[in-house]
Amino acid sequence: MRAPRILTTAFALLGLLVVALAAWTRLHADAASADERAALTQADRDFSRATTERGVEGWVEYFAEDGKMFPAGGEIVTGKAAIREAMAPAFASPNFSLRWEPKGADVSVSGDLGYTYGTFVAKSEDPKGQPVTRYGKYVSIWKKQSDGSWKVVVDIGNPYPGPPPP
Repeated sequence: MRAPRILTTAFALLGLLVVALAAWTRLHADAASADERAALTQADRDFSRATTERGVEGWVEYFAEDGKMFPAGGEIVTGKAAIREAMAPAFASPNFSLRWEPKGADVSVSGDLGYTYGTFVAKSEDPKGQPVTRYGKYVSIWKKQSDGSWKVVVDIGNPYPGPPPP
């Protein structure tokens, strides 16, 4: 009778060890995921700041070489050169500005893909020189590069009828 009791105790301890290891792994994965989400959110904020400071060059810098931009009402634009060409006229206007704020982010379990979403404000002038403010929402899909940086592989924005809710 002694051997089965030892086996029962051993299996119970083994079971507890497995449960503890699974909980630790989940906790560690959640912490890593939170760190990755924070890093991706910061990359999106840096993207906005670079665009504010350097215009079209700041905008293009954060796209992957084969990145795609899906402008509202327009054709898909692929590659940094085409994205620069598509956005240059807007940024050339002295009164144009584009600012955004990420509202959320998530990263894949593998840690190599993620997305951010949020709201943006674009300011420009109409043909008569009157100020125009456009509001919108966006989703950007990011891919982690071999150097650990994040680059946009897909960017989609669309209009919002007025200032979005906070």
